[in-house]
Amino acid sequence: MTNPTPAINVPGTFRLITLDTSRSPWGRIQESDILAWGSALDGSRVPLLWQVHTAGHGGTRVHPELAARYFRALPKDCHAYGGSRLWFEEDCESTVPLFVFYNALDPACWLVRGDTPFPRAKLLESMAFYLAHTVPAVTAIARTVDVDLARAGVALRSPLEPAGA
Repeated sequence: MTNPTPAINVPGTFRLITLDTSRSPWGRIQESDILAWGSALDGSRVPLLWQVHTAGHGGTRVHPELAARYFRALPKDCHAYGGSRLWFEEDCESTVPLFVFYNALDPACWLVRGDTPFPRAKLLESMAFYLAHTVPAVTAIARTVDVDLARAGVALRSPLEPAGA
């Protein structure tokens, strides 16, 4: 029997919040998957990033403390829901948190699971096509997240080149 891939936690501490399944920008949440984790003050695991599905649509939900920490420099028009930086629509906008937190995604996440994870570069290509004006800010945020993860001892599955390289 092989050991499972160790859990990845975003550095820092976060308060536990419960995903309200009665509502999202697309309606009632029928199903959700946790994509990334952090730690609470007591050391317990806290969900930080969710993929949500509704009857007709869905997207990615970001923990408010994670958004406050990393998304302050994010252009407001790269996501649709009132500038909250919490909800990212699945067709285009979800590339933003998936790209930014790529190295923090739980090993069981559909995007990085198995021997052939979806390439981070493909997320960047999609973002460049649909949200081109956001790429510099999003890439800078992703570098910051990668640095924070590396300082915490997380092996990066797809590190970005340093700025100016």
